[in-house]
Amino acid sequence: MVSDVTGHDHCRYCGDAIPEDQAYCSVECYNKDHERMRKERNTEIAWAAVTTIAVIGILAIGLLL
Repeated sequence: MVSDVTGHDHCRYCGDAIPEDQAYCSVECYNKDHERMRKERNTEIAWAAVTTIAVIGILAIGLLL
């Protein structure tokens, strides 16, 4: 049996079915998704900073020896 699944999309956060013109099913999912993205971005920035500091440290040690 084939069901009619046209004319809908899925919430970017929870995956519930929603109308095609929406990205989220509720303001709560919108806020949770943006909080998750903010945390991921901050984690990526922190790793980039640690990596940069490590490379600078290795280069500095190489120049001192």
